[in-house]
Amino acid sequence: MTFENLPDGWDQHPLDDPALTADVVDLVVGDADRESGCVGLLLLDDHRRLVQPCVVGDIPPEADPADLVPFLEELARMVASGGGAVVFARGRLGSVLLTDTDRAWHDAAVRACRAGGVPLVGAYLATGAGVRAFPVPLTELGGLAS
Repeated sequence: MTFENLPDGWDQHPLDDPALTADVVDLVVGDADRESGCVGLLLLDDHRRLVQPCVVGDIPPEADPADLVPFLEELARMVASGGGAVVFARGRLGSVLLTDTDRAWHDAAVRACRAGGVPLVGAYLATGAGVRAFPVPLTELGGLAS
């Protein structure tokens, strides 16, 4: 699916359905953001509905994900204070196959959200080839591998 398939009133639906959330990420993280590299954040309310999308663009491929962690932690604390949650997206060129760099960005988002006390509802990779979800961290599965 794509953002063209979003249901009527999608902005009033909670983003706890991975298919709907992937379509919203597809809408928010545009082609230009994917081409230049970006981090997208969907800030959600206490009912997991989208309150504000935020895209930090022009992130070069060699950027260190650790450099964004202090910003993400502070943002996470602000969102958590209102009972909200966050969806993370990484936008880049290329295929939807996850790279080690993608995993490092995902890990940085997971650590920042935990430190900031906010639920990370989902994490997605957005490329010109499509949008896909990152696997759930093993710690969320009790440390068990599938």
